[in-house]
Amino acid sequence: MRIIHLLGLLAPTLAYAQAAPTWLEDNLYGGGKMNAVVVVVAIIILGIGVWLWAQDRRLKRMEEKLKK
Repeated sequence: MRIIHLLGLLAPTLAYAQAAPTWLEDNLYGGGKMNAVVVVVAIIILGIGVWLWAQDRRLKRMEEKLKK
């Protein structure tokens, strides 16, 4: 029942989010800048993923040293 209420609250937000503002269409899509934005965001997410992976490896090594 709560899921239905949550979907009811989110439905107008999701429907509104599908329409891109005209300034976004004119500036980013029209000028070809959207690809650059997507690439930058992908690089940032990839960097965070690599950093988390490195932190996990470092933490596992520390845990192994504590066990010995």
